[in-house]
Amino acid sequence: MRFGTSAEYMMLKLVDTEGQIVASMNDNDSQLVRYSPKDFYTIHIIDLDPSTVNFDNVDDVAKYEISEEAYNALDVNFRKFKQELKKNNPDLVKPNTNEPDEEFQSEFVADIQVGNRCKIDPGDKRGTVRYVGKMSTFKAGWWVGIELDEPLGKNDGSHGGHRYFQCLQNYGTFVRPSTVEVGNFRPIDEDPDEL
Repeated sequence: MRFGTSAEYMMLKLVDTEGQIVASMNDNDSQLVRYSPKDFYTIHIIDLDPSTVNFDNVDDVAKYEISEEAYNALDVNFRKFKQELKKNNPDLVKPNTNEPDEEFQSEFVADIQVGNRCKIDPGDKRGTVRYVGKMSTFKAGWWVGIELDEPLGKNDGSHGGHRYFQCLQNYGTFVRPSTVEVGNFRPIDEDPDEL
């Protein structure tokens, strides 16, 4: 997504589901139909504005820096705020443990099985459960791997070099079981309530 760039500095590319450029959309008077888009194609915006700051490369962004001594000398700072908060609210202090909870969210997985149709809340993403279990490449506890109906995910069913299930790139996601509701959820484009 791009914000704040004038149309004259945008180059648009129509990209298919495999990530291949189908067309350069450089005719400002043409309608989208001229480029023959298909379901799940995306439009990529290339920002040509020379004054745009590249936030993908934080080395280009000017940073405010303060020394540790100057920060500690401030009457009010976030570190002092946290210390005061903990002192006045001891219930907020988490026990100091380095032991990960291997059974985290185990109470939510009993009704979730591979092959179930599901939706993820928040966000109302829909898909099919492809993995239920623990992940050696991620935080401790239970996870659900879902093949989404739309390319709204972050992976292809793998994480950290380990494959948990197989799907197209950007159709896979891993979420905590508490966010998953299983049921007879049809894909949104087949759901009459969503049309």
